[in-house]
Amino acid sequence: MTQTQIVPLICQRMVADLTKVCITDIQETDPTRANVIQWGRYRDEPIIKHIYAAVIGGDPDDPTYKDGAISLNEMDNIGFRFPLGEIGGLRLWWRRGVIQLGCYFINQQYAQDIAAGYAYAALGRIEHALTHIYVSDLSDGVSEKAIKLFCYGNSFSESGGPPKSYIWRGKIYWSCLTQVEQA
Repeated sequence: MTQTQIVPLICQRMVADLTKVCITDIQETDPTRANVIQWGRYRDEPIIKHIYAAVIGGDPDDPTYKDGAISLNEMDNIGFRFPLGEIGGLRLWWRRGVIQLGCYFINQQYAQDIAAGYAYAALGRIEHALTHIYVSDLSDGVSEKAIKLFCYGNSFSESGGPPKSYIWRGKIYWSCLTQVEQA
């Protein structure tokens, strides 16, 4: 199947690279090793696959979190300023999304500080990996090309609780700078 839009291509690249970094390259006995990295909303049982990451274009919980042309003021969110597009030139876009991260340490029965340390190790591994994912070779069927992927924020918090059933969940926010040729 041919992809005709850049966002699925970016998401699939993130899944492939994060799978290598968070699963393949990590020993099976490492308590911070992810169980699954997938594209799209995570719907499996988190107690069994207790560390998961779901790569999503957009944010299913926030419809105002959207893609947009660089000229939109709210898209200027990572400290860069870019020129507006010109007729016959290029138009730059921010393609944005989230990675939902879940660390369900229910069956493991870790103490709170141990669970927090493992959860933040999983979070840090993903954030670090995102800064190294190469996307500049991606282009879609409508002349949009990826330029650079950025990880610029997260929201991550604890739930569950005593005595030893700690859950950490949150989102990692990403933006990908793309370019579209204008007619």
